[in-house]
Amino acid sequence: MNRIISLLIIMISLTTFNAFAEKVEFKVLAPAQVSVGERFRLSYQINADVENFTPPKLNGFRILSGPNRGQNSSIQIVNGKVSQNITVTYSYILVAQQKGEFTIDMAIAKVNGKNHKTGVKKIRVMGTDTGPNNQAPPSDKKDNSTSQNDQIKASDVYIKAFVSKKNPFLGEKIVVTYRIYTKVPISNLSVDKLSSFGGFWSVDLLNDNQKLNQRQELINGEEYIVADLKKAALYPQKTGELIIEPLQLSCVAQVQTSRKRTTTNDPAFDSFFNDPFFSNSYRNIEKNLKSDALKINVKNLPAEGKPQNFKGAVGHFTLGSNIDNKEVDAHDAISLKYTISGEGNIDLLPDLEIDFPVDFEVYDPKITTKTRKKGNGISGYKTYEYTIIPRSAGDYNIATVGFSYFDPKQKKYKQIASDAYTIKVNKSSQTQQNITYSGNSKEDIRYLGKDIHHIALLPFTLEPLEHFFFGSNLFFFLLILPILLVFFIAIIWKREKKKRGNVSLMKNKNATKIAKKKLKKARELLKSHSENEFYNEQGQALWGYVSDKFSIPLAELSLDTVQVKLHDKQVDDQVIKEFIDTLNNCEFARFAPGDRETNMEKVYHQGIQIISKIEDELK
Repeated sequence: MNRIISLLIIMISLTTFNAFAEKVEFKVLAPAQVSVGERFRLSYQINADVENFTPPKLNGFRILSGPNRGQNSSIQIVNGKVSQNITVTYSYILVAQQKGEFTIDMAIAKVNGKNHKTGVKKIRVMGTDTGPNNQAPPSDKKDNSTSQNDQIKASDVYIKAFVSKKNPFLGEKIVVTYRIYTKVPISNLSVDKLSSFGGFWSVDLLNDNQKLNQRQELINGEEYIVADLKKAALYPQKTGELIIEPLQLSCVAQVQTSRKRTTTNDPAFDSFFNDPFFSNSYRNIEKNLKSDALKINVKNLPAEGKPQNFKGAVGHFTLGSNIDNKEVDAHDAISLKYTISGEGNIDLLPDLEIDFPVDFEVYDPKITTKTRKKGNGISGYKTYEYTIIPRSAGDYNIATVGFSYFDPKQKKYKQIASDAYTIKVNKSSQTQQNITYSGNSKEDIRYLGKDIHHIALLPFTLEPLEHFFFGSNLFFFLLILPILLVFFIAIIWKREKKKRGNVSLMKNKNATKIAKKKLKKARELLKSHSENEFYNEQGQALWGYVSDKFSIPLAELSLDTVQVKLHDKQVDDQVIKEFIDTLNNCEFARFAPGDRETNMEKVYHQGIQIISKIEDELK
């Protein structure tokens, strides 16, 4: 036991000795050249535990984040030799603000009471243009194909229509799906023209408020984000060639206009911060998308084997029946139900033909339809509830009820039938009675024991002799009142129409209201710990508020245009700075170190406070 303790003490001593005996290296990492408005990373690395870090002044650059401290340590034992490696990193995320050459002074790190310094770092900031003397760094072909001259290729984002079957039978279900494919970030999807389904009975299979189910697909060696925009079950109502018109929609696509690669000595950080998310050179482009028209050739149902009672039902069905009582007294009500269930167009099922005995009083059926949407169509049932009243005693038969349909899978007609019923009717114990009926169930039948009712005497108010309402002041007032109301409504309607015609005014008026709704939704996502959805909703609230409040088109939204608009509205510079910082924090908080829930809470409250401050400044 003593030998083990001694060995541990020796190992710890060797570790400490090797850690301090190693030469301290303190270096700065940053790209040598960036563009105006480009985000890049500045980091300081040292191979020792730091007691105090003194950063340099970063003149000419705006700090988005930092200094952020990170530390990695490891212990190695090789051939009995123990060594410890420590790497401490202080990193900044900066934005170049103006063109020129800038020098970043040395940083100081204190290790074991001794100060260690880095060298100075020179960074050249180029303009956003790429003339002969200012060439952009080369990028791979894949990046160049994504965006050239602020344009977007047709293969980068498009919609496509699919149909489950192009040659259905009359009344047979087909499913049409509209699907979007994109390789670039898109937002603000808006349907400009819905597909028309002339000649079809249509049922939407996706709810309007249903969240799009996104997935990834590999097409021709390229990865796309795919989502179903619309899905409908169609039932053709006539034969021949039917055309399904295209679906048209618009969206805003974000493309990179000029991407410069950041080069450091750390490949891991290079790949991370060269991601398009960290580039400020983006442009929003409005894209109009249109699917292809679909041609459907509808075949008529075959004449061979068609039953006489066939009325156009197509699908797969079953028929059931139920009766509540098979032995009753005369004048008692009986409830008889028939239910057709299965897959097909339940809403268009025909009425049943039932042969009731002549001594039965039969009321119109109460029809109940229940359907359920599925991914490949609809299913459900349709119930026919009859209320029948036998008037004479005796034994009566209700024959089976037949129902026929066409099965498109087996391409033939099928016939099904319900059960038959024998009803025994006894003589009624009440010889004299009057019966009235108002409804579809026997509970609605009322028995009246008397055929004469007393006349209800109502109190009347007497008026003085020769007192007439016609010609009175109240008469003329009520006569003129509708005319006054028409004029008043016309004036209000004209003002409201003029106000609603001013799109910019309406957006400005509703900007705060819409932003509060999105912030409320962001709050719910915050409570449910949905990080990505929260930041997306928070960002849309802030950018949407600016776009609506200052009438800035989505394609022109940027930090610079926001800053100019706020200056034009004479908003305080400090409030402008806070708003810009809030927008940046919303973009980078998800990548910031620390507790994610705390970061989300901080970004949420910043958004509420800055919108309130801007509203106060604009009053």
